[in-house]
Amino acid sequence: MLSSFDWTIIVAYNVLSLIVGLVMTKRAHSSTEEYFLAGRALPWWIAGTTMVATSFSCDTPLYVTKLVRTAGVYENWQWWCFGIGSLFATFFLAQLWRRAKVLTDVELTILRYGDTPVTRGLRTFRALWLALPINVIAMGWVILAMFKIMNEAVGWDKPTAIILFTGLAYFYTLLSGQWGVALTDMVQYVIMQGGAIIFAMYAVNEVGGLQALKDGVMKVAENPQILHLTPSPGAGSMFSAEFWTPAFLGFATYSFVTWWANVNSDGGGKVIQKQNACKNEQHALLATLWYSLTNLAFRTWPWVLVALASMIIYPVIEDPEQAYPRLMMELLPSGLKGLLVASLIAAFMSTISTQLNWGASYLVTDFYKPLFAPKRDDRHYIRMSMVATTVVLVAAALAAYYTQSVTDAFKFVIAFGAGTGPVYILRWFWWRVNAWSEISAMIASSVITVYLFSASGLHFGARLLVITFGSAVVWMAVTLLTKPAPLDKLAEFFRRTKPYGAWGPVKDYARANGLIIPKPESSARALRGFAWGMALVFGMTLGLGYLLLLNKTLALVWLAVMVVGGIGLWKDGFLRTK
Repeated sequence: MLSSFDWTIIVAYNVLSLIVGLVMTKRAHSSTEEYFLAGRALPWWIAGTTMVATSFSCDTPLYVTKLVRTAGVYENWQWWCFGIGSLFATFFLAQLWRRAKVLTDVELTILRYGDTPVTRGLRTFRALWLALPINVIAMGWVILAMFKIMNEAVGWDKPTAIILFTGLAYFYTLLSGQWGVALTDMVQYVIMQGGAIIFAMYAVNEVGGLQALKDGVMKVAENPQILHLTPSPGAGSMFSAEFWTPAFLGFATYSFVTWWANVNSDGGGKVIQKQNACKNEQHALLATLWYSLTNLAFRTWPWVLVALASMIIYPVIEDPEQAYPRLMMELLPSGLKGLLVASLIAAFMSTISTQLNWGASYLVTDFYKPLFAPKRDDRHYIRMSMVATTVVLVAAALAAYYTQSVTDAFKFVIAFGAGTGPVYILRWFWWRVNAWSEISAMIASSVITVYLFSASGLHFGARLLVITFGSAVVWMAVTLLTKPAPLDKLAEFFRRTKPYGAWGPVKDYARANGLIIPKPESSARALRGFAWGMALVFGMTLGLGYLLLLNKTLALVWLAVMVVGGIGLWKDGFLRTK
């Protein structure tokens, strides 16, 4: 149980968070742009850190623990693959989003396709789709994780944990807006990362060090590949069924498909909100690069080490997700135990506050304002933002109450949006994508996902492939059978954002009408940046992993790849702030 010293640390952290919220109240409530985007004035290091703090979340160590215990270290590609997507967004999309100057990513609908009944309907539908089912399910599993932690720490039941922690996050979010969220995230990230590292050190020491950790895991594990960072294929040729084991099929799907076939393939609403809060385009790029690096390389390994140690200490446990908080409560001394609980509360607060602010921005900016009150002042919209925050929070609390597994909920959300990702990327690169493309992709992805999760016994990787390519058949056919967006609207979109790709007819229209055509950024330079970024981020992530697992040869190889990536980014000018 927690001592009085532990409780002092926990209470002190929460008081600090509320003080920040109170300090930022006046500024946050001055306008909707201040409330949702911090006045578009965040430097890259604050914006990038708040991105990773939001992703840190109290549910992720529980999720990683279950992946490692039930499959192996390599199963982390289920979320590592999103690092590929965030790097793609860094070099191809971050600057475009900042140029668009939208309050939410859904607002891009009108800018990209024009203001018509169909696009207004799409904007409304997508705002509700993201703010409620997608956002609420994600918040539900975060709240569920907080309950599991506090159940181990102090024995709280589910309703008590849900009411207390959602209430705390609710009042903090209402007070502070995006500036308060961003500044508190800076402190929260230090607490979260530091707490995770300290816990990992204690866990490794408890089992006798890194070599003893490796030896002990191999004794209790049923899977001989459990310590592999990538799974090996099965026997036979790549055209045989034996070659495509469930583990290898999953890895291939995550690495080559899932990163671009998911609802956040264009960066994701929460990340896009932070990009639009940056002071300029270059700061948006650097913020997303910093997020990509810290999100994978720094976060992963403390959690993986604790998960591996838990396999030795608890060879059998009913709920694998519970191993992380149980080991924390049994292993750490007083004071550090309070620090770890405070760090997990910090992770919870960071994620929930951002998702509340983000969900409310959809409901107000893309649903309430255009449909019911298009010409009211900012004070009215801020009041309605508070109402929207309440709606999102109540829905999330209900989702948490009925959710049983963090990992299962995470998989469902990945699958639910798998068919929409290609459309969200291609609308920046191909002029022919239209509003009906998005509508049909969302409907197809949702219907196929619900069917597969209710009636299919397919492996998760196979489900993702069916959802992705099944949806693609639908939205591609719809795109080619329907009219493109009006050329005058496409020309305005092109002039503002300067996108890459196939925009020939739009350029021809603009020239014929005497419009100035801006020169797009170099796609070759963006591609080089993507390659350098991949080398930096995955070189560091895999290099640190192999180093901790005592494979010095592969560690040196991947760390050398990291250095090459860093040098490439510097020489190509990506690391400059101007």
